[in-house]
Amino acid sequence: MQTSLNKRMLVFCIFTSLFLHFLSLFMLQHHSIWFTASIDARSVHAMQSWRKEQILKETFQTLSKKETATKATLQKIKASEPFAYSFQEPKVEPMNLFSTEKPWHHANMLITHSHFIPTILPSPKMTLELNLAGFSAPSQPTLPETQTQGSRAPKHPEWPSALAQLMPPNIEELRTPMIAYETQPHNTPEMTEQYSARRALLTIPEPPMPSFPSLDELETTTYSDFFDLDLVCLPKQSESGYLFAITIIPRSDLQLPKLHQHYNFLIDRANCIQRDRLLASKNAILKALNELAPDDTFNIIVFDSKIEKLFSGSRSPDGLSLAQAKTFLEKITLGSFFAPADLYKSLLLTIPEQIRDDELYTAILMSDGENLAKKSALHSILQTWTWQNSGKVSLFTVSMGYDAQLANLDVASALNKGHLYTSTTHSGIKRKLLKLMKTIQTPLAKNISCHAISNSNNHPIELYPGSRELPNLYLDQPLVIIGSCDSMDDFILFVQGRLKDRWMNIKKTISFVNAKKGGQSLNQEWAHHQAYRCYKHYVQDTDIAHLTEARGWLEPFDIKPAFQ
Repeated sequence: MQTSLNKRMLVFCIFTSLFLHFLSLFMLQHHSIWFTASIDARSVHAMQSWRKEQILKETFQTLSKKETATKATLQKIKASEPFAYSFQEPKVEPMNLFSTEKPWHHANMLITHSHFIPTILPSPKMTLELNLAGFSAPSQPTLPETQTQGSRAPKHPEWPSALAQLMPPNIEELRTPMIAYETQPHNTPEMTEQYSARRALLTIPEPPMPSFPSLDELETTTYSDFFDLDLVCLPKQSESGYLFAITIIPRSDLQLPKLHQHYNFLIDRANCIQRDRLLASKNAILKALNELAPDDTFNIIVFDSKIEKLFSGSRSPDGLSLAQAKTFLEKITLGSFFAPADLYKSLLLTIPEQIRDDELYTAILMSDGENLAKKSALHSILQTWTWQNSGKVSLFTVSMGYDAQLANLDVASALNKGHLYTSTTHSGIKRKLLKLMKTIQTPLAKNISCHAISNSNNHPIELYPGSRELPNLYLDQPLVIIGSCDSMDDFILFVQGRLKDRWMNIKKTISFVNAKKGGQSLNQEWAHHQAYRCYKHYVQDTDIAHLTEARGWLEPFDIKPAFQ
């Protein structure tokens, strides 16, 4: 009995010991502070203070090093720059965050240990005074009465005052009651290079803005109100779209100085020209000379295989020159049978070497164009002479309605800003020539060009003739422009030309609301201009396909094509 009780006590002690050991280990691991000596509040405070002192010491040692470097930099600037430094310790009051007075004082306390280094920009010599005791700055800087040589007035005289009001007055780096700025600061090459590099990076270049001259500077005048328009419209026959013809009519009250005009009358005296026709041509020219203006000039050229000129140069239509012209015309006779006309050389004499802005040249040809039956002669007129002319001379032709080369003469005239006039009788030659002289005797502008701007970008507008072939503008001759468009949208028409002393602009809004309905003549005129375009391409590349296309445009109207 006693033995069993002892065993039970032994087991109980073993388990109790194990439990106490485990409990001790647990408490030592998680609550070891319970088993240490008691620590009073002073010891804890001393430990915290020591930690704070270590942190502050490390911090202020770093700040002191930076402050020392800053002061060393300022000393170097003082030694190299002619600045006058005077330090004055400001009175520092305890900071009251709830006070509304002296805001700069609070700002000073907050940034006492900051390392803000102000940038001092060089400017003309001036004195900036700061009243640090009262924390105020003068509204205007105090400028010295005398300036050093080479000094200049400050670009922004209000800048020092604005800087004094914006900067905190008692920052340690700005403890300077007086700062003198010299006109010529001392700059080393390294400083200059760094400043240029910074300026190149910080400066944003302004984009180049175009400068548009005025109309007066361009010597341009608008005459839109002095011209009337007549619009004719017609749907196309073989394709979608519309044809239109714009007739620009100068008003009777239009007052513009006329251009000086130089006339060259060319008379074909080849044997193929009949005697009666030659006589009618001479009488017509003699009558036309009386229609010339006093400031015009003229000359007469007679040609077959040889060429004769009335004057070596153009002459004014005075009494003497008209008498000489009459004598010269009376002596003209038909050439021999074996002397064909050389049209190219005679036309070559009409092109001037130089032409002024206030003058234009006109050639009036009296011929049947018989030598144009040769392709070489036709090419020399339509390609070589037309290219050499380049619109300097306007070519008008007066022929008989039964001449075989009318189509070629018509193309030669149309490509050189002129027109072909035909007569059915010899007596009618004088009437046709006088009509021509009437319409072109008052030229107003030359180098005419036309442009159309549509309100719809998807519908382009074509205009004919082109700028190289568009006739000059005359007071008694309306200017006709043929065009095509895909839709009847409104568009703006611009017409420009060279007047005697300036450029002319005409701007018109074209609306099809009140357009007149065109007829068959509009289709025929359109076909003519398309054929002229084909002939120009053929002369340039000699592709026969262009002649086939031109023939397709002219056949529906029974018009004889060129280049037969």
